[in-house]
Amino acid sequence: MSETKQQITPLGKLFAILTKQYLSILGAKLNDLPIDRYFYAFWLIADNDGDITSKRLSELLQTDKVLVVRILKYLSDKNFIERIKHPNDKRSFLLHVTAIGKKYVPVIEHALIETDQQFIDAIDSENKALVLSGITNLVNKVGPIEGDRIVLDYKRLNK
Repeated sequence: MSETKQQITPLGKLFAILTKQYLSILGAKLNDLPIDRYFYAFWLIADNDGDITSKRLSELLQTDKVLVVRILKYLSDKNFIERIKHPNDKRSFLLHVTAIGKKYVPVIEHALIETDQQFIDAIDSENKALVLSGITNLVNKVGPIEGDRIVLDYKRLNK
């Protein structure tokens, strides 16, 4: 008698698929912008305009300095942000949104809210609050990861 092997679908695979779907939908909403990635990082900088350092951005994004340097270079090259010497710490810079970047902050914020709502609306209405609190609890309970961390760096492949 042959045993039937149980199909295993790791949660990580499902979360990765959801992440790709989320970023694709968000990117499609922002397709006309001069930037094609790092929308949330840019929004975080804008939300803390002039009061955030690259170190703090790294903490908020839960990523490493190498990726943050890449993000800042990309946003600087697109003239969305500028680095201003920190008045109290000459080794660090404060991140500031440029006049060009400021035009796009409300557009990005609206797209983030809309994309979130699209995903929230896909959850069964009876269980919506339970699912959302469950996801939040899962993130909080797993907490920081010891050892090697995985960095998510993305860009649109077919633009």
